Amino acid sequence: MTHYACPACGAPLRPQSRFCPHCGRPTATPTELTGALRGGDYEIVRSISKGGMGAIYLARDTRAFGRLCVIKQMLTYYDASDEQQRRQARQRFEEEGRTLAYLNHPGIPKIYTFFEESGGYYLVMEYIEGRNLESFVTRRLGGRSTAPGAMIHREEVIRYAVQLCRILEYLHGQQRPVMHLDIKPANLILEAQLGDVRLVDFGTAGVRQGGNVGNDGADAAVYGTDGYAPPEQYRGRPVPRSDVFAAAATIYHLLTDDDPRDHPFKWPKLAALPQELALALERALRPDPERRSTASELRVALETLSTPSRTLEAFTFPGNVQIRTVGALPTLCDQHWDVARRFLYQGDFQRWLGDLNRLDLAVAADEIRKGEQNQDRGLERFLHIVDPGLPHPQVEASQPSINLGSIAREAALIEHLKIDNRSRGYAQVSVSADEPWIEAFPTTLHLWAGRPVELTVTVHAEDLPLRRQQQGTVTLVCETEGATDSTAAAGPVQVSILARVSVWREVLRILWRAFSTAVPTAWRGIVAAGRWGASMSQKLVRPFRRSPWLFWLLWAALSVGAGVGLHYGRDLLLANSTLDKLVGPVIGFMPPLGMALAAVLGPPALLIALWLIVIVAVVLASGVLGAIKGVWRSFAR
Repeated sequence: MTHYACPACGAPLRPQSRFCPHCGRPTATPTELTGALRGGDYEIVRSISKGGMGAIYLARDTRAFGRLCVIKQMLTYYDASDEQQRRQARQRFEEEGRTLAYLNHPGIPKIYTFFEESGGYYLVMEYIEGRNLESFVTRRLGGRSTAPGAMIHREEVIRYAVQLCRILEYLHGQQRPVMHLDIKPANLILEAQLGDVRLVDFGTAGVRQGGNVGNDGADAAVYGTDGYAPPEQYRGRPVPRSDVFAAAATIYHLLTDDDPRDHPFKWPKLAALPQELALALERALRPDPERRSTASELRVALETLSTPSRTLEAFTFPGNVQIRTVGALPTLCDQHWDVARRFLYQGDFQRWLGDLNRLDLAVAADEIRKGEQNQDRGLERFLHIVDPGLPHPQVEASQPSINLGSIAREAALIEHLKIDNRSRGYAQVSVSADEPWIEAFPTTLHLWAGRPVELTVTVHAEDLPLRRQQQGTVTLVCETEGATDSTAAAGPVQVSILARVSVWREVLRILWRAFSTAVPTAWRGIVAAGRWGASMSQKLVRPFRRSPWLFWLLWAALSVGAGVGLHYGRDLLLANSTLDKLVGPVIGFMPPLGMALAAVLGPPALLIALWLIVIVAVVLASGVLGAIKGVWRSFAR
């Protein structure tokens, strides 16, 4: 008979009780099991541990001569009064229990059976005798820290980590990948006889179905332990690489004795570890699961570190910095970019990778060297093949917008921007503008981390549309090859170009343009008219030069004609009342001598007047034409 007891006062409880009827305290933690389970098949010996997901008990299997086993009481989160939720919970439990029962790996305990009793679900597992790895780090008990008896040596931790990765490779390689979801030092037992690590406590394990864990979001969200669980596990979306994150957090804890539960997602002592080991853990601790290492990739990196250094060929960077693992290559290349570019295109990397038996990377490097002319771009491509989760360059502009203020549509305005790669590596950036009045130079930028490049933006004000508010955009697109949605750089960087056309300045500009164009045009018209007049004069005076008497004869004839006209036409002019008012006072009282003088001087005076009229007409016509051309050029180049 199974008995449930209050963890506070020890009073008996019903399985469904949420509060103790004797002391009134909540029973949020799993109720204490005593006695026997499944009709006496299993006798509870003692409690091993308790947690939010249930409790673990040491028990004896009476059907197997009292063999010790471990019983995991699983705490389910559903409304017991809802029959549908109970049925779904039972179905999930049976499905996961059946999956775990078929697992067979020396690094995980055998699952003997699973059953349901009195509304509770139980897993019966193999009992592993030994110490869990939490006993080798500082522990907090009752608000006090307890120092470990002895820390595990770094080489031993790496060996245990390799064994853990092999276990995860087996679990994740199932037809329906199995995820442990609660890897931490307390769930790793160092077997007493063989000294190997065993991964225990599969009570929270999940089976991936259709891309998600087999449990619903509410259940999945509570799985794991703070400090070890990755971000996606808190969102109820665990994936196989979630176990890799927890494994890396566990390795970090064992190596540094820095408990990640004190500061989740922060690893302050990671830099104190050897560089290659720190880089291997850093890749496994990336928040984005798509960029995170797989269990296989983490194992390969750790196995290289566990191999005696004398058996591995080292690659030396400037400063006598040596690496023996491929995983450390991207970081060192970022630190020594110019040298690394030469190493790649001179074949040094290929020879070293061949010595490490990484022929896949050696072939990829050789193909890039032959096919990519841009050596910086080739090195960036190669590093992303070495580490597909490597961050892409992040392009930033020194300012998000350029406000030119109030301007007139004339000349050109030039602004300068600083474009920088704030992340790492190399980026080739294409620059474009969405308006014809914006010109950006250069149109292609080559950005290395920490080396800003100047971008010149020219605004051709004369090409601005005739509207008050002006807006355009300069777009910078980082060209990344093979980038996925989760690993690609952020979207295009856009810099807004803002301007406001001043109406008064525009009017003054148009008037000035009309005036500045009219004056030269009028002058050119006068010059042209003068040349034409001089040419005509030359033609007209040519006969008079040969026969000067013709000039005097013509003048005399014109004078006689003018005198006759004045004498006989005076009466006709005075007969008109209008003309009489205008010329009467002059002609009517003009003496004969004055009329004769007017007749003699009239022809040359008339010729001079006609010439002045032509000049004025030419000046006015040329000025108006020039003003029209100036105004037209204000709106179209």
